[in-house]
Parts: sequence; structure tokens; C-alpha cells
Amino acid sequence: SQVSVTPYLGTYYLAVNTSKAPFSDARVRMALSLAIDREFISEQVWSGTMLPAYSFVPPGVGNYREPAALDFKAQSPIDREAKAKDLLKQAGFGPGGKPLKVQIRYNMTDNNKATVIAVADQWKAIGIETDFVSTDAKTHFAHLREGGDYDVARVGWIADYSDPQNFLFLGLSDNKGLNYPKYNNPKFDELVKKGEAEIDIKKRAEIMFEAEKVWMADQPVIPVLYYSNRNLVSSKLKGFTPNPRGAFPSRYYDLQ
Repeated sequence: SQVSVTPYLGTYYLAVNTSKAPFSDARVRMALSLAIDREFISEQVWSGTMLPAYSFVPPGVGNYREPAALDFKAQSPIDREAKAKDLLKQAGFGPGGKPLKVQIRYNMTDNNKATVIAVADQWKAIGIETDFVSTDAKTHFAHLREGGDYDVARVGWIADYSDPQNFLFLGLSDNKGLNYPKYNNPKFDELVKKGEAEIDIKKRAEIMFEAEKVWMADQPVIPVLYYSNRNLVSSKLKGFTPNPRGAFPSRYYDLQ
């Protein structure tokens, strides 16, 4: 038997408060994202039970295509770090400037604590100073939903159904309750609404992809990990096909 770990319909991410300087600067948000070593967090913090995320929509979602991955996915950690430092410098932080100070809010669990500490450690490598505020989940999410002040916050989203819209709607400017970053980009709004109205599935997927590309370039939401389906699968079993819903119809199985 072997363990199968595949993406689930959910993303573990950091929301960045775009309504407040300096986090209103897309260069600062992108630098924060570039400096995060997702593979390290997946393997060392989560023991491979969560998967590194480079898009907000996980792979394999219905009515979609390959999601819009962050441009730097193929770059080495060293190149990413150099680019992050450069972006911070352009935004007025780092050597010769003032250090960027970030406060991460998170809901307290052992894994969340270990994750944000790892992120802060990776940010330290590019000269960022981080401190933390932790509360119980109810307090944490109420604070975000009500538009409370914060810099960066740990969030998880599990979609209600397998479709890109159920991820992308989180970035709509009129989604006051769940658009925690207070993101407002008319181009993104227009693309998502256009995608929602398109009845040709292929065309709709391409429009949603363009919307996700805009969202990922702006980084109001920094994808860190995909939640996962975890299964123990016998090597004798044929026809086991992972999917993000975690629905595995046994009628396709065959024992060799």
C-alpha cells in the first residue's frame, strides 16, 4: 500500500490588508509571497499532509483548466529571495531604508502557530520584522469579517462546490464579508462577473483564468498550501483516480 496525498477543494492562505499602507503596495505583497518557502512548510511543518500552493484555485477543480500559477513558481528560492529584496527596496524598505514590520494575526492551533513562525523566519531572511497576534477561531474570523484592522492574517477556504467561481468570488469588491483583504480591482470584478454570465464552459474557464491571473499578480491573497485528500491505496487497486472533491466511486475500481 502507498499513501496518496492529492489537492482538496481548499486553500490555506495569507490575506493582506490592501486598504492600509504599506500593504496597499502590490510590490510589498509580492515580496511577502516570494519569500515564503512553501515546500519547506508543506514538508517540515505539515509532514507532507498539506501541499505547496502557487495558485488560489487548486488543480483539478471542475469547469476549469490548470489554474493561474504565480509567475515565480519555476524560480529557485535564491532568485525569489533576490527579487523579494529588490521589490522591498523599490517600496522603500530594507538596507538603507527602514525595515518592513508586519503583524500576523492567526487563529491558534499548533500547526497554525508553527506555520506563521516558519513564515516569519523566511521573511526575516529578507529583512522583515514580524510579530504575532493569536486568538480563538471565532474571535479571529469575526474580526476579519467585520473589517477589523490587521496587516496579514492566516485564513483557510474550503469551497462549497468544485468550480473556480467559488474561489474567485472571495476577491470581489462587493463581497464585504469574505473579501478580508478589502481588495478592489475593477478589472478583476469585471472578469469574474463576465465569467459568471458566460454559458460556454470552455470560454468561461478562460475568463475565470484571466481573473485569477490578475488576482495572483496583485497578491491580496497569498496562497501557501492546498488542503489535501489523504488515502492509503493498495498497489493491487486499479482505477483509483484522485479528484479534489475526495469522491472516489468504487464502480471504477478493479482489484488485480
